[in-house]
Amino acid sequence: MAYPTTDEWYFGDYLGRLPGKYYSLLLNFIIILLFAQIALTTEPNFQTKSGSLTLSFALNLIELFFISDYIGKIANSWAKLDYSLSRIWEILFSKFALIDFVLVFVLLTDYFDNDSFVVIGTYIFKAFMSMYFSSFQRVLKRVAFIVSDSPAYTFFPLILLSLVTYVMAFCIYLLEKSNDLEHFGSIVRSLWFSIVTMTTIGYGDV
Repeated sequence: MAYPTTDEWYFGDYLGRLPGKYYSLLLNFIIILLFAQIALTTEPNFQTKSGSLTLSFALNLIELFFISDYIGKIANSWAKLDYSLSRIWEILFSKFALIDFVLVFVLLTDYFDNDSFVVIGTYIFKAFMSMYFSSFQRVLKRVAFIVSDSPAYTFFPLILLSLVTYVMAFCIYLLEKSNDLEHFGSIVRSLWFSIVTMTTIGYGDV
């Protein structure tokens, strides 16, 4: 995999050259817009004629972007092979070209609803894949090194937080079990309210 890229708006290709930094940011921004569009289609306030038209138009633009992304990477890859007709199949059936084709196919067809687990899951995967195969790959590898080099130090705060959360759940269970068995009748049930207490004002507001 080639890390350096001279053009920060470069699409990327299926032969190893990474997309440019700005294009990677744009791609992830479009994916976030897609998730926002899907979320808004489930909002009753947007289920009006004007709301439906706006969301449909936004989806059409997003679909156009992903089609352009796929075709652009195919074109860049083919150009690197001097437009060899005999090697075009090598590009079309490469692993990442097939993955992108499936992602575009899932979005463009109406076989799955856009708010289904399949569509949202595939584009979450696309977001992670685009982050990995970008100029941010070095940052991700640095994070992986930090996590793997000293896992005991890295995960100590998480372990400590888990212990404190469990102790809080135990205390809530002891204090509240006689008042509300439905919500506090076990440590497991109290665990959710312990998490809420650790992250917000307190379980009394839930």
